Amino acid sequence: MRTPRDFDIKYVKGIGPAKAKLLQEELKLRSCHDLLHHFPSHYVDRTQIYPIRSLSGEMPAVQFRGHFVTFTTHGEGAKMRLVGLFTDGTATIEIVWFKRIKALRDLYVTGKEYILFGKPQEFNGRWSMVHPEVDPPDSSGGAQGLRGVYPLTEKLRNRGISSRNIHTWVQNALDATPHIPETLPEEILRQYNLMNSSDAMRAIHTPSDNQQLQRARERLKFEE
Repeated sequence: MRTPRDFDIKYVKGIGPAKAKLLQEELKLRSCHDLLHHFPSHYVDRTQIYPIRSLSGEMPAVQFRGHFVTFTTHGEGAKMRLVGLFTDGTATIEIVWFKRIKALRDLYVTGKEYILFGKPQEFNGRWSMVHPEVDPPDSSGGAQGLRGVYPLTEKLRNRGISSRNIHTWVQNALDATPHIPETLPEEILRQYNLMNSSDAMRAIHTPSDNQQLQRARERLKFEE
């Protein structure tokens, strides 16, 4: 039976040879085992939907649920930006993109419900959010819970690889290699009330809450 150590990351859906080479050079990730053991450095809370009107002061990354009212483009050439006016019924916020403007303009539509996730910024009394994550409410990307934030290098960021990419590839790797061998005897799992290896690996990347995250960390300490 194929295990994560046997599975080259270039075969993980979404990676391919070019990205696999880059991940190997920058993060020493060669197999699915390496990818699955590239744990998040911290987590962001996707359990709460904030009303836009509640924004104040210095805010962390938050998520809103609502729809776009309008889209407009400003500037020309390299200075062109796309601005979407987004509302949740309580207030509005400007969503700004500086890259992939034409593709994004074709992708998002007014009136359709989305979940936005990103860091809001205030300037001259107006709130905006630059390059947020945008997902339909029923997609896996818009799922609520704790989301891992993965360590990256500057070169990876410059090549367009984000923490969200790593998150997606980890999920694809878990789907491609469902058999994660258990390394502890059954009596040890029972004695210390530990998760099995497979459940812990999934929970460390996509914990439903802090309690599950702590249980996953406790189990994976035995792998060190």
